[in-house]
Amino acid sequence: MNQVAIGLESKTWDNYALDCYRNCEEYYHYRIAKQIIKAGDIKVAADFGSCIHQSLEHYYKEGMTDQAIVEALEIFTNNYKHDMDEKRTVGKGLEILSNYFLRYRHEPFNVIDPEVGGACEIGEYLYTVRLDLVVEWANPKGVYGFDHKTTSSLHRLLVKPNNQITGYIYYLNQVYENILGYMINGIGVYATDEEIDKSVPKVMGKSGKLVYAKKQRETFVRMPTSRSPIELEQWKKEVLQTIHQIEDSTSRNIWVKHSPHYCTAYRGKCQYLDLCLAQDPESILQPLLAAGIYEVKAWVPYVGVGEEKEEDE
Repeated sequence: MNQVAIGLESKTWDNYALDCYRNCEEYYHYRIAKQIIKAGDIKVAADFGSCIHQSLEHYYKEGMTDQAIVEALEIFTNNYKHDMDEKRTVGKGLEILSNYFLRYRHEPFNVIDPEVGGACEIGEYLYTVRLDLVVEWANPKGVYGFDHKTTSSLHRLLVKPNNQITGYIYYLNQVYENILGYMINGIGVYATDEEIDKSVPKVMGKSGKLVYAKKQRETFVRMPTSRSPIELEQWKKEVLQTIHQIEDSTSRNIWVKHSPHYCTAYRGKCQYLDLCLAQDPESILQPLLAAGIYEVKAWVPYVGVGEEKEEDE
């Protein structure tokens, strides 16, 4: 299956494009419809997560052997090039992977396929997915999909409601039999291995100041989830409704800004905030493109073999 740009023209969609619209219509307008991104924007968290993904893909693809572990660590070392974030250094990545392989050395499943890309029909449209791992669980016997999620906020991971995960389960039901559900494979990314334990405060001295003990931080968590046929059908209706709303916004050329919340909701300032602040964004867009401040880059996710994926935190 060849790569294809997501959007109205191709009638091909994925969760990232739909989420762009759900979060802010103007964001969708620039990122998906106009295919504009901020030039030279360094996404350290996304690059770190991508390199962890590549190492885990190799580990599961090569049979979870000792040799696969050595090669997976080499892959991370060779691919990750940032050291500007204290919790996302090469050393921290190797530490996370080493601890992961120790924690999950003997998995309760057989690998069906690592890094699965595909598409299924939803009405007249194609819905594309990229699954990190598909496995056959030993007991009870059945199929699980996996999403490796690197994050500095494990406590914020939510398996339901979760449009992305529901879409994955919908796809699995089109391709495989006996689907048990989906597994969030949470991987914590932190500067230190300890965190404050507020469950047991200690009073210190005459000042009465509370001093909390520290505890070992939980860095790995697996969160299984499933969907009923009713939930999958409702998700399908909502996907079609969102696409129809995009079609309406496109025909009217009206894109509602979800401000001010989304302007700063995603890792700081939105990359399109400068355009949104302009009285006539269209008049300055071409000069900004010519100056190299923005560049054209279509959202082309994994459909078979590709490079891009929704960003991790």
